[in-house]
Amino acid sequence: MSAATVVWRWGQVEASQNGEDLCLAHRDAQAQAWVRRGRVVRGPGYDGASRAVRHDLARTGAIVRLRQRGRYLVHAAGAVDEQGRAWLLAGDSGCGKSTLAYALARSGWTILGDDGVLIEVVGDGITAHSWREPLEVSAALATAFPELGAHSLRARQEDPRRRIPMTTPLTRAAPVAALVFVKRGERSMLTGLGAVASLAALVRQSPWVIVEDAHTHDHLDALRFTAGLPSFQLEHTQADLHTIAQTLSGSMP
Repeated sequence: MSAATVVWRWGQVEASQNGEDLCLAHRDAQAQAWVRRGRVVRGPGYDGASRAVRHDLARTGAIVRLRQRGRYLVHAAGAVDEQGRAWLLAGDSGCGKSTLAYALARSGWTILGDDGVLIEVVGDGITAHSWREPLEVSAALATAFPELGAHSLRARQEDPRRRIPMTTPLTRAAPVAALVFVKRGERSMLTGLGAVASLAALVRQSPWVIVEDAHTHDHLDALRFTAGLPSFQLEHTQADLHTIAQTLSGSMP
């Protein structure tokens, strides 16, 4: 695939459009999958590709299919507080989404996902749906979360962060109450964010909105609707791992 034909990229998967069909090509392998008439079909090189490559292609294909059904993936963790309100913790890879989600789970919150959550317009609100992948926490955080030590042998050895899949209480769906855009810093600070800034940050975490098809308008509307909810920017340090539940709950009693 030439660079000029790529309409968007997610991780190691590049997408190009051919009419209503979407070709998904893995950058690390000569393998493809196609999204065609609402289905993900195998393309050249798929069957002979590694499990990781097939997973990347299938996952991206699922994202596109769900988009066609009005459910849009956001690169975010999702946690549900004791009042049943979903909080989306969005941000770039490495910003601490999974870590904060695990900290919230330890405080009694339930989890929708740690690296992806589906949003859907339902009535006059936004519902978050779980994205079924295990919550993973870096083994390096055993000083903050001592229980990780007992699971160290399950850390993914090929992963530079040596993440460990951890079992947490799960929720399938919940109404979204707020967005929190997460970044690591040298201080702890939670500040409010306006709807325009929230939308700009949210589009970055749901890049499939740029796919030009019959679903583009609805996808953008869903992001606009979501960005209109209470939004915050959280700069956090390791000290926040033990206070994050109180910090978020205190911002919206």
